[in-house]
Amino acid sequence: MSDDPHDQLDPALRRARYGGGDGDRFVGLWLSIMVAARQLKLTPSLAGVRRTLDSFFRSRDLRAALDAVGEAPVVDQLRDAATVYFQTFLTDPNYSSVVWGMNRLQPDQLRAKAAKDAAQMLVALVGSRAGGLSASLPAVLIDGFVEVFGEPGREALRAAAATRQSLSGLRI
Repeated sequence: MSDDPHDQLDPALRRARYGGGDGDRFVGLWLSIMVAARQLKLTPSLAGVRRTLDSFFRSRDLRAALDAVGEAPVVDQLRDAATVYFQTFLTDPNYSSVVWGMNRLQPDQLRAKAAKDAAQMLVALVGSRAGGLSASLPAVLIDGFVEVFGEPGREALRAAAATRQSLSGLRI
């Protein structure tokens, strides 16, 4: 028996998340949302975010996973992927440093930077007004962020979200 946690997933859910070994599609969703959120500064249109979400949730493998295991395990895997995504903020030297990687950010600086990026993602998610399972993504993103950055991270995220009117009704 393998100790690989991927092997413990339902086969349909494992296929939805990891495909045929081509990477973690759920982490890829979070990365796609970040890219789309950053594009909002250049092209203020949430249509791209909505298309990304619609495409992800309409994929054949994800639909099969939802049919096989239901929404809760899929949301749990999306939360786990958000945690993995935010964990990279701590370990990626390009993200966690300045001056071409020569100076590491202090923990509070890194938290603030990550919170700003997470708030940007939340603006994109909330603004897309996507329904269905997509509507759960803001809470899932917040959970993943707090899992990595703890309560100080929650406070940093609240501060970053407070500067964005579209997030005023969001519970962080």
